[in-house]
Amino acid sequence: MPDLLFGEAAGTTAFAPVVQPLPGATTDEPLFDAVATPNDSGTRHGRVLFAGVLAAYFAITLYAWLRLGAWPMAVYSLLVLAFALWSVYADARRRRQAERIRIWPDHTLLERIDGSGRRSASEWQTAWLRLAVVPGGAGGPELRLTSHGRSETVGTFLTGPERLDLAKALARHIGRAPAAR
Repeated sequence: MPDLLFGEAAGTTAFAPVVQPLPGATTDEPLFDAVATPNDSGTRHGRVLFAGVLAAYFAITLYAWLRLGAWPMAVYSLLVLAFALWSVYADARRRRQAERIRIWPDHTLLERIDGSGRRSASEWQTAWLRLAVVPGGAGGPELRLTSHGRSETVGTFLTGPERLDLAKALARHIGRAPAAR
């Protein structure tokens, strides 16, 4: 079954790359394949229901304020409605984010989807790839993949404990990957 975030490439058993693999790279099953998404406890039906109830509430209160002649309160209600709709939209953008990390013995592929739906991919040589866990503030540690002067932060939308779990799994699989010869 195709992956909803990353399409057919995630649903096939053979490697279907977003970027072309390194010359001589194998297309076997990855040693590690993880998709990280932001926490989302709601459902699409629940969000539609919430937006409907919100719109109905504001329509009723707006009508009541206008009937009473309290137009400044009606303007205030419209401002509150605009803020509430903006927050629902911003949450939808946040939920759209995703990262997929796949590790093979000879290369590692990091695919990203940002809040706007733009896709990007970067490929690394697994033998040279290093994972750095940088202690952070209240948000928890920062995970950085580094190699050949390049560095990328992964899992920024995960919680601190989730980042540590991802770091353990990545370290185990990066360390286990034999160097390509």
